[in-house]
Amino acid sequence: MDSHLALIGSIVIGGLFLLGILSYQSDLKDHSFNQTNKLILQYSAMGIIDVLEEDFKAIGFGVADSAFAVIDSNSIKYYVDLGADGITDSVRYFISATSAASGTSNPRDRILYRIVNDEPQVDAVCGVTSFNLKYFDDSGNETTVVSEIKTIEVTIELESPEPYDGNVASFFWRKKITPPSLLF
Repeated sequence: MDSHLALIGSIVIGGLFLLGILSYQSDLKDHSFNQTNKLILQYSAMGIIDVLEEDFKAIGFGVADSAFAVIDSNSIKYYVDLGADGITDSVRYFISATSAASGTSNPRDRILYRIVNDEPQVDAVCGVTSFNLKYFDDSGNETTVVSEIKTIEVTIELESPEPYDGNVASFFWRKKITPPSLLF
């Protein structure tokens, strides 16, 4: 009888131990997928940010007249000589409505567009949930007067277009950029 109780006790303890290992593996798998989702989002975000920074630093380069055509809190259109060839180009950034990114599972994501010389964009950026711009004069005061703009603060938030187990990875970036050509 004691050997049967010992055997049953061993089976119960072994079963609990096995359940603990399976639970640990499941948690580890979930954590791994979430971390991978975050890394993919961060990698994508860095590509977007690199382009944004380079573009915004060049605002007004090689342009004799006003560097800006349109400014508001969610879009900007400016002029720049992209090829340093004496030809003025226009660059426009704006964010879409959430309905434009309906092909993803994330209901909050949008598309960030970058349009050069009014040409249709080939590869838009998905996963952007917020794209905000603020404009500052040479004293650091916020302004909407185009001729006074010296610095632009860019805020961008991204979320993974596809959640894993109901969780989305998120990324936040904010930076003030002062294009050298606006300082003169």
